[in-house]
Amino acid sequence: MPNTQGYESHANEYEQWFEDNPEIYQAEIKAIKQLLPNGKGIEIGAGSGLFNAPLVIDTGIEPAKAMRDIATKRGLNFIEGVAESLPIEDKSYDFAAFITSSCFLDNPQIAYQEANRVLKDNGSILIAFLEKNSELGKMYEAHKHESPFYCDATFYSYQQITEFLSQAGFSDFTSVQTVLPESSKHANTDVLDGHEQGAFVVIKADKVS
Repeated sequence: MPNTQGYESHANEYEQWFEDNPEIYQAEIKAIKQLLPNGKGIEIGAGSGLFNAPLVIDTGIEPAKAMRDIATKRGLNFIEGVAESLPIEDKSYDFAAFITSSCFLDNPQIAYQEANRVLKDNGSILIAFLEKNSELGKMYEAHKHESPFYCDATFYSYQQITEFLSQAGFSDFTSVQTVLPESSKHANTDVLDGHEQGAFVVIKADKVS
């Protein structure tokens, strides 16, 4: 079962981070929008709906009650559940999104296999995550024990995420990145193709038919 204690006890602190960092938040949304598939979508590990709402994703799955309660106040359609055992019928959605939730999964490969199951035959998956090999990713890893949210997180690299996706039945990877390092010639919140520089990476992949 996922460890949701940090989100149950510190939901308001989670919300406050996005209020305090609006430029990064908007850059992340912009990056996701570049690859967000069309159609009926489900966000898995949807938190309090901070991405679900602006991206207009139909359904959210979230195990933490405190986060679901905030999402409900936002008028969002959230369901209690865990990524590795979705309470969703087969082939129900056009796309599934994991936005900053992969690091909290008990088993990413099984979670992505479950996403594959609930996708239509021409469906797609979108993974937005903190790249563990980025400058910011290394900092989060070094200090995660100090955070009520990330103390139990497992951060992954682009290579690890795409390997999980391949094993779960996805192919044709496309990626964009943002939250760039100070050493970059680009602004911190620019959105670039690829995954080699940014701390926030978005991957889109298609279900293998």
